[in-house]
Amino acid sequence: MSDLNQTMAFSQLLERCQRIEVPLIQRDYAQGRESEKDVRDDFLKALHGALALPAGDPKLPLNLDFIYGSTTGGNTSSFLPLDGQQRLTTLFLLHWYLAWQDGQLAEFQNRMWDGKHSRFTYGVRPSSTEFFDALVNYLPPLTPSAVSSIKMLLQDEPWFFLHWRLDPTIQAALTMLDSMHQRFKSSSGLYSRLINSAEPVITFQLLPLEHFGLSDDLYIKMNARGKPLTPFET
Repeated sequence: MSDLNQTMAFSQLLERCQRIEVPLIQRDYAQGRESEKDVRDDFLKALHGALALPAGDPKLPLNLDFIYGSTTGGNTSSFLPLDGQQRLTTLFLLHWYLAWQDGQLAEFQNRMWDGKHSRFTYGVRPSSTEFFDALVNYLPPLTPSAVSSIKMLLQDEPWFFLHWRLDPTIQAALTMLDSMHQRFKSSSGLYSRLINSAEPVITFQLLPLEHFGLSDDLYIKMNARGKPLTPFET
């Protein structure tokens, strides 16, 4: 990633990097918290509105502002978001939901699975890593129209570990998926638009941290408040 300020979509970021991994120093996924309903609803409304516009509409693409982070690993690089993890996580979950809605989960899995792990993952807790791996490989037995709650559907699956209920990132992801279900359940044909790199509908400005001569140490100092322990960790 050589340019200082690049406009790209989620799919284009994955084309450049092998993985997107929310690093250990980050907090849990917050947009799906029960207390963030207004933020969640407003964001999903904006995403749905953009995807509902016809191709070529002058209002497109919807730009989600700046996302910055660092890359590691050379040819098999990973992008570590230091600001923007919330938006990236929501976009990943939206890719999964719309792929399910449009019968494209095989394409989604091919795009998001590297043979061992999900190409989008959390390094915050092992349980979060396991959940995203499981979600990428999950083929729901029902269509979205036959499901009232995705959270209940997933929690009833035999691969869903009981202790995952104590992971705040997983619980927030389940809440977000239920909110997406309410917003997008009557939609169709949106997955292909979401992954269209030629005419991206939803974009962001990528700022690689290394271009500023900065290191992760700066962010650690900025984020020194740390993360609270979960009941499970306690």
